[in-house]
Amino acid sequence: MMESIEAIIQQQQLAGKLFGGFFGLEVEQHRVLTNGKLSRHPYPAAFSSRRHNPYLKTDFCDNMFELVAPPVQGATAAVQNLKYLQQIVNDHLAADERIWPLSIMAPLSADDLAFATTFNTRQWMADYHDYLGAKYGIARELMAGVHVNFSLHRDLIAALFAASGQSDLAAFKNHLYFRLAQGFVAHRWLFTYLFGASPVLANPLKGMPDNLAFPVRSLRSSDFGYTNFSSETITYSSLGAQLDQLKRFVAEGKFYSLHEFYGPVRLKSGGANSDDLIAHGTERLEFRAFDLDPLSRAGISNDTLNFLEVFLAYWLVADQEADLTEADEKNQAVALQHPHQEFDWTKERGLALLDDLDAFVAKYGAPKEYQAALLFARRRLEDPRLTIGGQLIDKADPDGGLLSYGLKIANSHHDWYKSMAYPLQPTIATYPAPAQELIKAAIELGIKAKVTQNSFALILGDHQEQYAANQAFDLTNGAKQAVLVAFPEQVNYTDQVDQVQV
Repeated sequence: MMESIEAIIQQQQLAGKLFGGFFGLEVEQHRVLTNGKLSRHPYPAAFSSRRHNPYLKTDFCDNMFELVAPPVQGATAAVQNLKYLQQIVNDHLAADERIWPLSIMAPLSADDLAFATTFNTRQWMADYHDYLGAKYGIARELMAGVHVNFSLHRDLIAALFAASGQSDLAAFKNHLYFRLAQGFVAHRWLFTYLFGASPVLANPLKGMPDNLAFPVRSLRSSDFGYTNFSSETITYSSLGAQLDQLKRFVAEGKFYSLHEFYGPVRLKSGGANSDDLIAHGTERLEFRAFDLDPLSRAGISNDTLNFLEVFLAYWLVADQEADLTEADEKNQAVALQHPHQEFDWTKERGLALLDDLDAFVAKYGAPKEYQAALLFARRRLEDPRLTIGGQLIDKADPDGGLLSYGLKIANSHHDWYKSMAYPLQPTIATYPAPAQELIKAAIELGIKAKVTQNSFALILGDHQEQYAANQAFDLTNGAKQAVLVAFPEQVNYTDQVDQVQV
């Protein structure tokens, strides 16, 4: 029988690994015009195929960027990784374009919504795109958010597995990560309370009741937002039951594929199907319940990620089972509550959990940034007006919408990124400008970049080129041409269909 995780961590002095998790962030954000209307400019021609580019993609329609920041250790580095992609995107916006900072789109005309229905040049995704639009409605598919990919430190997993006496690493990792997923689902109401940021409705959603009162805390986190239909809710009772249900829904045609699972957190492996998860085990958790945070230039803050990591570390060590009783109902109540209000049970249970988290970080000597994240959360539990949703509705227009505020923030973020003196300033400001130019060009071309303090590697398939950050680069013909000289095979990674003018 395995010793408690807490005992193993203490005996093997693994406390430092508890707070050494890795984050990879995916953010969805719309291109809008400076008046808030849907942008009809084509996807930037400077970017390579969205089918192959690991960083720069689109989601439901061509104006809906999906930026995929590579995994890195710690919240600060993760947010910086996301910011350099946003800097690149801002450099390629049309003069009258901005990035909309909210999960809920600005008000769109019927003509705009109709255009969004067909504004998709990813032909290889056309059938799935049309299926989603018909099933869930265009306005729901246009809702944006942040997907947070998180993995525990590999050394921590290895030590726990060795101490477990078990022989199946895949099953061990699945058990460990599914427990974390259950803990998050059981406490999702708290994350919705603290970080919910979609308080208004600009475009009617399919299946939403007419009498829903606004503002709410997070429409996207409610049963009417970024979720499957209530009749197709996927269980978190056990991993086996969840995988069986998903397979059945796909086989019966209820789900197009496993990608249609819109649960608040998903277990991810290196492959694309559930059999791979069983064979190789979970590599990361994908949290899909976070609204865009307009108070952060990246769309999500360091404090949010640090709070999530503290909670997951605590739940990993805690010797308790997640109470999933009425978990969905609790989250629904909090999501649809007025952002300036708070249930007595929310405050009572939230503060009790924070007391436990405070004691946890003190016991394990967590760095100061984790303590700061808990203090942030405590203040918001003590005063709902300090939550993101609570602050947003104070910025509402006279009609209750957020168009003016959204455009103000969009312009502010745009100006900040355009003011950068170097191509990738948020992440590698210490690199000379030529090295930054080369890395930026590689990212635009869909070539992976791995950066260390003094050197970087560019990688395309099995082809890798290593560079010193301070070496001399011949950029006479531009950084992009220099990358193409080193990677002539990149032409095979370009789909002409991506550049169709709409």
